[in-house]
Amino acid sequence: MGPLEFIAVVAIYLEIAVLSFCDYKLWRTMYTPLNMLMLPYAAILFITLMSCGNMGIVEFYYPSLLLWMIGLLLFAVPSYIFGVSFSGIFKDDDICKIDDNVSMGRLNIISVILILLFLLRFVFMLFSSPYLPGSEEFGTDYAGKGLWGHLHRIMHALTIIYIYKYDKNHKYYLFLILGMFCVTFIYGVKSWVLIPAIAGICMRLYSGKMQLKLTLFIKVALLAFVVFFITYSLSLLLGRENSEGFETVFMFICRAFVHYIISGLVGWSMDLQMGILENPNFDVLLANILNLYNVITGNEYVYAINPFFLHNGINGSNVRSFFGTIYVNSNLLQFILLTLFASGVSYMMKVWAFFSRSIFVNVVYFFIGGMLIMGWFDYFLYTLPCLEVPAWVLVLYLFVYKKSAESTKKIVVV
Repeated sequence: MGPLEFIAVVAIYLEIAVLSFCDYKLWRTMYTPLNMLMLPYAAILFITLMSCGNMGIVEFYYPSLLLWMIGLLLFAVPSYIFGVSFSGIFKDDDICKIDDNVSMGRLNIISVILILLFLLRFVFMLFSSPYLPGSEEFGTDYAGKGLWGHLHRIMHALTIIYIYKYDKNHKYYLFLILGMFCVTFIYGVKSWVLIPAIAGICMRLYSGKMQLKLTLFIKVALLAFVVFFITYSLSLLLGRENSEGFETVFMFICRAFVHYIISGLVGWSMDLQMGILENPNFDVLLANILNLYNVITGNEYVYAINPFFLHNGINGSNVRSFFGTIYVNSNLLQFILLTLFASGVSYMMKVWAFFSRSIFVNVVYFFIGGMLIMGWFDYFLYTLPCLEVPAWVLVLYLFVYKKSAESTKKIVVV
C-alpha cells in the first residue's frame, strides 16, 4: 500500500466515522439505515484489505473506494432531511421502544404447519428429484420458486419475529427458529440465512433485549461460518461415494468463507480496474417491480443475475457490492436518484417504525436493514423478498389483529 492508497483508506474511514457520529446525533440510535450500511462495510473492507495480496488473492484496486465515498454521502442526504425535520422528537428514554404485545398463538400454528410442509416436501423430493440435496438445482426446486418459494418468504418474516421474541419463558421458540433455518439451509442461498438472522438480532439489540458485546460479534462470526460449513458440506459430501477427508473439506470451506466475505468489494474493485465489463441495464435494479408487472402481462422476466464472474484468486464472483451493482447498471443521474430513493425509503420506514412502535413495522424496517447490512456483498433491494416479505408481514399482522379484535369483542359482550 503506497502513500496515496493509505490516504484513500484513511479518508474513507474518517468519512464513515463522521457520518456515523452525525447520524447518531440526529436519530439517537446507531440502528439507522446509513449506519447499518456503512459500519459492516467498514469491517469487511478491513478484512478485504488484509486479505488482498495474500493466499493467492488479487491485489485491491484502491480507486474503487471513491464510489463508496460518494455513495455514502448521497445516502446520508435523506438521513439529514428526515433527521432535521423530526429533531427534538427523538428522546433517549423512549427511542428504542417496540410494542411487542402480540398474541403468538396463531403465528405458532402457521410456523409449525410451514415447517412440517417443508419437511414432507424434502422427504418427497429425496425419492423423486433428479438432483442431489445440496445442489443449486435441488435448492431452487425445493424452496426457490412457485408456491414453495412464496411460502419460504413467509419464513423470513417469522424468523425475525421469533428471534426477537425469544426469551427464557419461550425456549421452545428456538425449535421453530431452527426448523425454519433448516429449510433455508436446504434452499442453499447463504444470504437468506444471514439476513433474517441479522435482522432479528438487530431488533433485539435496538430494543435492549441484548447488549452489544465482543462476545456477540464472535457468536455472529461463528454463526456465519456454521452457515457456510453446513451449506458447503451439503454440496460437497451428500451423494458422493468417495468424499474427501474432513481436513480437505474444512480447508476448502475456510477458503470459500474468505471468498464470500471479500467477493463483493473485490468484485467491484476488479470490475472497475478492468473498465466495467457490464453494459448498463437499469431494469436490473428494478427487477422485483418489473417482474411483478411481467407476471401479470406475461412479458419476459428481467434476468437480474450478473453473468460476469471475476476470479479473485479463490473463486469467481459476480457480485459488486451495494454501490458497485448500482453503478454498473446505471448512468450517473440514475445512480444518484436510485441511491437517494433507496435511502429515502429506508428512512421513511425508520420514521414509521419509531412512531408506530409496532413489532410488525419494525420487522419490515429491520429486514430492510438486514439487506443494507449485507451491502458489502451486493445490492439486495432489487430482489423479490424486498417486496414480498413486507407484504407477508402485513398478512401476518391482519391475521393476528383479527384475533385480537375478536377477543376484545368477546370481552365487551361479556
